[in-house]
Amino acid sequence: MMSTGSFGPRVTIALLVAVLFVGLGSGALLQSSVSNAGASDVPLSIDASETTGVNRYVMVEVDDGDNEERPETTWLLHNFTFSAVGVKDDALVTWDFGDGFTANGASVSHAFEQAGLHTVRVTSVGSSGLEQAKLDVQVDMEGAVESDNMECTCAPTGKSTLIDLQVIEAPVLVTGEVRVAHDGSSESCSLRNPLQECHVRVLLERVEGGDVIEQQELHDATFRENELVIAFELGEVDLEDGQILRLRLETDQVRDWHKPNTSWTMTV
Repeated sequence: MMSTGSFGPRVTIALLVAVLFVGLGSGALLQSSVSNAGASDVPLSIDASETTGVNRYVMVEVDDGDNEERPETTWLLHNFTFSAVGVKDDALVTWDFGDGFTANGASVSHAFEQAGLHTVRVTSVGSSGLEQAKLDVQVDMEGAVESDNMECTCAPTGKSTLIDLQVIEAPVLVTGEVRVAHDGSSESCSLRNPLQECHVRVLLERVEGGDVIEQQELHDATFRENELVIAFELGEVDLEDGQILRLRLETDQVRDWHKPNTSWTMTV
């Protein structure tokens, strides 16, 4: 009994030591496995330099002296940078920007030619399988147009100044201003007699197939300042397929020499 009793505790202690040793070893293996599993289980996602951007449109009417203006247009597009997060070592990464353009690589840059809401998609394909993620980005627009001198609609060379607001076919908010400044080619507006006061008319037009299907008067009045600012806020605009929104600037004063500058912001 004494021998058996003394042997029991020794076996128990030995077993405890063995279990402790194995347990520690197993714990180390489990921790490494969890760490590796954690790294591989990070879901694929997209990290973007920003999720909103602004494209800028600038148009200048140039008159070479023949009364036939030619537009010089410049687009400054916002450039986004996208990075794929959670990509496995051997995975191939491809991008689809939803505007007809694609790219490859873990980190890419892209500019959207058209304002609006865009969905960016990334796909990762490797030994661990296929993963996909997406991210929505918003592109707004700022526009600025410097028009040539206005001429009276009653003159032989009379014409309207037309400004395409570059509105997209989606609900947007449009705010801006038309700034009409005297260019100094004739006497100041402030010195005009009542029968020759400076004049400007601003019309908002919805156009389809080259035809005006809707017209709204934003301003139509004479003025005696050398600079006139006409602010406009169109609220929510929703164009149908094939339609454009434009401003028409006119003057009824034969002796007006004004150079309009129009600026606006379009927010998706």
